[in-house]
Amino acid sequence: MKQLALSIIICTRNRLADVCTFLPTLSAQSMPATELIIVDSSTESLQNSIEFTKLFNATHFPNTKLMYLHTQPGLTFQRNRGIEKASGDILFFFDDDVTLELNYLQVMHDTFQKHPDYAGGMGTVTNLKPYSFNAYRIFRMFFLLDRNHARGNFTLSGMPTHAYGNTQLQDVQVLGGCCMAFRGWALKEEQFDEKLRMYGYMEDCDISKRVSGDYRLFYQPDARLAHHESPLNRDRLKHNRAMFIANYSYLFFKNFYPHARWKIIFYYWTILGLLLEGILRMDMQVFAGYIIGLRYTLRTSGRQPYQVQTAT
Repeated sequence: MKQLALSIIICTRNRLADVCTFLPTLSAQSMPATELIIVDSSTESLQNSIEFTKLFNATHFPNTKLMYLHTQPGLTFQRNRGIEKASGDILFFFDDDVTLELNYLQVMHDTFQKHPDYAGGMGTVTNLKPYSFNAYRIFRMFFLLDRNHARGNFTLSGMPTHAYGNTQLQDVQVLGGCCMAFRGWALKEEQFDEKLRMYGYMEDCDISKRVSGDYRLFYQPDARLAHHESPLNRDRLKHNRAMFIANYSYLFFKNFYPHARWKIIFYYWTILGLLLEGILRMDMQVFAGYIIGLRYTLRTSGRQPYQVQTAT
């Protein structure tokens, strides 16, 4: 059976250290990528960095075609520019702050090859908190909120759940942005929504919903990576929460409400759960962010994702 061509698309902005940590784990893969596309919107081009050019070269990637693009910022914009340049059968999107185990690409390749009806898939994140059925999880289940160690489907309110932490190959509706992959033809039909600005919170849910409406997606626990999320600065947490609730609302009214208006009941139930979460956490940054995001949603009637500019 013919080997599938693998395109890797990495979108990054002002995160040199993260990119330089990721690249060695990609070059060490048991199955090399066919092409690697770096889409960089950093204030200063990564190509001006000795640390980057020492790793992003033919010596480290002898069997991989290398491409570098410097673009305007915006995760969804950058991902679409990468799609335009990619020629592989499978397009992988990794966050710049992940590290791959040695056979990640091989396992994903074999899964796509064995299951030609899958249009997309993802691996698992190994450094998650262990599963715990406690009051916090019950709260999140009760209010239909996002969570890991779940079925990987959307709740009735349009919130994503993730299969991360599960141990069996399974069909899912939701792929995680840190490690999702799609067949090239699927992304000729659907691209990322460029209305989702900055780091495009929930862009993975949006593309997953649109592709999974027509095709199957999978979760493969044998493809493993670690996701080293940088902690948010306290002065940015409020804007992060505002973006989360506003983008969630935008995607609900875009992807769910037009097809099942009765789900508005569950949308309001989830909004109530988010506000209660802010109160119970006794964190004014979280609660204030949710209020800002809701006011933005009301002002735009849920037709626009969060577009308030924040510091990067």
